[in-house]
Amino acid sequence: MRIPGLRRNQHVLAGAYALDALDDAERARFERHLTSCATCPDEIRGFTAAAAELGRAAAVMPPPALKGRVLADVAALGGARSLDAEIAALLSAPDARVATAATSAGGTATVVASLSASAMVFTSVGLPVLPTTSVYELWFIGSGGARPAGLVPPAPSDGTPPPVLAPGLSGGDAVGVTVEPAGGSPAPTTTPIVVLTLSA
Repeated sequence: MRIPGLRRNQHVLAGAYALDALDDAERARFERHLTSCATCPDEIRGFTAAAAELGRAAAVMPPPALKGRVLADVAALGGARSLDAEIAALLSAPDARVATAATSAGGTATVVASLSASAMVFTSVGLPVLPTTSVYELWFIGSGGARPAGLVPPAPSDGTPPPVLAPGLSGGDAVGVTVEPAGGSPAPTTTPIVVLTLSA
């Protein structure tokens, strides 16, 4: 910071020096001045102490819940990246199989399944929006009956629910979708709106 007309009066730069507000040339010139000045070192200490007090006075403690929210956001981001990696691995599995069909409620459902990964990914397009009292539930349907495979999250504003990665796939399983009470059911309570057969 160059101050016109005060080049010879270096004393006035003590405050700027204490706040680290001088450019390189002014700083070098002022530091040469400090070696022979009896008053500037005390002024600098005073300015530095005052600046520290102002900083403490201006500091605001964050709300107690802020830390929790930040940590939750970081964890969600990490979880999303991990889920993306797992889905990508399943989609690229050598034995990945795809099944697509229209549902009786409207829209289409698609499953990509891998027996080597013992999992499947479910996606859908155009499923009707359900009331908050209901949810689409996924099922692995095998010789022993239907096993819960997860819930389809509500669609965001673009109308496309995020993919669902469901572990627990066994050989011979089909994948069904039913409409269940909010929170899901331990066993299907309605007729499936679609059953996707995973051919070998």
